[in-house]
Amino acid sequence: MAGPRLVGRLPKLLLLVAGVLILGGVATILLTRLSQLKRQLMVKQQQIVSLTAQNDEFQQQLAKLELTRKGLEERLNALRSELASATAELGTLRSSVTALQARYDALKDENLYLELQVGRLTKERDEATDQLTTLQDEKRDLERTAAGLRERLALLDQDYQRLSERLIQLEQARTSAEAPQPLASPPVPIASLTESSPTSPVSAVTTSPGASAPSQTVELPPIVVRKDQAGAGLPIRGRLIEVNEAHRFVVIDKGANDGVRVGMTFDILRRGGVVGQAVAVRVRPQLAAGDLVASRSPGSFQVGDLVVQRSP
Repeated sequence: MAGPRLVGRLPKLLLLVAGVLILGGVATILLTRLSQLKRQLMVKQQQIVSLTAQNDEFQQQLAKLELTRKGLEERLNALRSELASATAELGTLRSSVTALQARYDALKDENLYLELQVGRLTKERDEATDQLTTLQDEKRDLERTAAGLRERLALLDQDYQRLSERLIQLEQARTSAEAPQPLASPPVPIASLTESSPTSPVSAVTTSPGASAPSQTVELPPIVVRKDQAGAGLPIRGRLIEVNEAHRFVVIDKGANDGVRVGMTFDILRRGGVVGQAVAVRVRPQLAAGDLVASRSPGSFQVGDLVVQRSP
């Protein structure tokens, strides 16, 4: 009888045990949840304390901001007053700017007119400068030409004086040769005739008809044999001893004694090549001056260049 009763009570015991276990689990969960809530409560309290401190700080900052706002309002009012004053001043300045703009436009027009005048005057100045430069160049050319003409005139004067002296000497020599000489007088030498030109006549003075040869003696002037007559078939060769490119003339170290005559044409050579030509215009016994008639390039003549007579 006891066994069936125990079997009948077993489900109740199991239910009771299960209930106890469930209650224990629920209690454990509740305790765990309670602990969590306590911790959260402590955290919240700490947050409340922190927020309270922040609130106090914000209140202080708000008070400061309020003071700053009042200061800014006062500054704003002052700026508004200044703006009103600046606006009035701006109106005055605008009026002044309008007057200045009108003045500027007038000055701009005047400046444009002056620029046109300056351009015209500059053009006239440039033209006058060009004319002055041209006149100066012409003046320099005329001065060089005048200098060359003066030099040539000086040479002509010297030639004229020498020819005059030569003519006087020839007249004196001719008069002396034609006058009767005493028997005891020495012969009259006419040494100046040794430098006579080829065209100068050389006359032999003979005794008068009927006079005996032993009783009167007259010495004839020396017969001059010129180099150009002795070596007529050979061209005259010499050297330049002076070059004047500005006046276009040269001086040759050969003269009348070497056979040079006015009008002779000479080739000017250097290193075997012809660099120009010159024509003799003044002749001295040992020198000759010539005009440059042709040149290969400016400055192509030098002292020491070879000069050779051109074949006629």
